[in-house]
Amino acid sequence: MCVPIATGTSLFNPEYLENAKNKNLVLSSRRREGCKYYVGIDPAISTDGDYNVITVLEVDEHDNKSIVYIDRAKNVEFRDNLQKVRLIGKIFNPEVVLFETNTFAKSFTQELRNISDINVHDFNTTRKKKQDIILNLQMNFENSKIHLPYGNEESRRVSTALIEELSMFSITEKGKFEGVGAHDDMVMSLALANAATQRASENFLLLDDMGLFNERPFSPFRGIRGLNF
Repeated sequence: MCVPIATGTSLFNPEYLENAKNKNLVLSSRRREGCKYYVGIDPAISTDGDYNVITVLEVDEHDNKSIVYIDRAKNVEFRDNLQKVRLIGKIFNPEVVLFETNTFAKSFTQELRNISDINVHDFNTTRKKKQDIILNLQMNFENSKIHLPYGNEESRRVSTALIEELSMFSITEKGKFEGVGAHDDMVMSLALANAATQRASENFLLLDDMGLFNERPFSPFRGIRGLNF
């Protein structure tokens, strides 16, 4: 059940984050038969500050969403990032890759389309869109649909870093949805991967065409392997 979220309070209830830990799940660069895969990419705005984060979600026949791969690194060059995504495409054959393209990143998705057949889509983050994908992620945690890998030391380390970012993600006094800690790149990458799973049919539709981001009154009641950590 969703509960009211006050300004300055984390949007992600610690109880739900704790329940999301799955000791039978580990980070892995392997595809499982019968599952579908979705990727969210939050690129680094600057090479000396932000992390470049790529998150892969595995979705089973019951719509359970398990994080199976996270690449988190600084100082990632343009060509290196292309190779990372192409490799993920070969391993997981994702249904959709959703790439945040507010800055230089449009050239990245254009080049990726030229050199591969990966189904990559741009995501231009407005305040409204960011609000919606975060609230959708919050609802998935509340409904116990998100599973965090916790089955070995590396998985626990990566999931702990993600949980720390989620715990610091809140609504500010100005009504913005953002992390109040040092980084929120992992949260945004996961939110993008989760948003990529939202589809009206077996064929992926652009999120705007689905009406996912239609204007409506705001309500706070809705609820590989990590690299260079």
